[in-house]
Amino acid sequence: MSTSPDVDAAGTDARTPADPGSDIRDHTRDLDLATLKALSHPLRVRLWDLLVSSGPATSTTLARRTGESTGSTSYHLRQLASHGLVEEVPERGTGRERWWQAAPGALRVRGSGAEYDTPSGGEVIRAFGSQWASLRADSLQRFHERVIDRVEPEDWVDASVDATSFAYLTLEELDALSSELGTVLEKYAGAARSRDSRPSDEHRRVEVQVLAFPTIDPAVEGFAADA
Repeated sequence: MSTSPDVDAAGTDARTPADPGSDIRDHTRDLDLATLKALSHPLRVRLWDLLVSSGPATSTTLARRTGESTGSTSYHLRQLASHGLVEEVPERGTGRERWWQAAPGALRVRGSGAEYDTPSGGEVIRAFGSQWASLRADSLQRFHERVIDRVEPEDWVDASVDATSFAYLTLEELDALSSELGTVLEKYAGAARSRDSRPSDEHRRVEVQVLAFPTIDPAVEGFAADA
């Protein structure tokens, strides 16, 4: 994760309505350094990611999925809750077991400002960015493995997309591209809000990874351009 551009850590939450056609970046919470530092703990970011990607769960369920103890997951969930990153689901809780869910809304790491312009601030951003990128890469790899192992239905594979494109863009064009991609995401997320969140024969949870970022031109790195 770069420390200069805005980065959406997660798309708009299904429980947070947004105006049709609006820029997803207008409905985000910018994380301060203290909150990002709390989230950058390896287990905490994984717990938060599981709640975002799979929905509400108990500390016992999360402990089973992460291989940690229930005491450990409970502690780290409370730490995430103290920073407003997760919250309890009281209507699903019992006297013995709490249910947790990701707090509604998208999160954004701006990576700019005085608090980030320090060695410690840079390390926090670097730690979170590395872990987040690893989680997303692992998720994509698991999909590829299901495709190779022929366990994904062929029609769902055909409907999926894994594409990379390179283009020379101006700053304004990159900003417009990011905005338009956010609008498309919101269009389909909005249409899905009225549905039951559980998988069925007709719909499944789909992860959409959207990345658009500047790269270093080979000539800038000292490599000779292709003839």
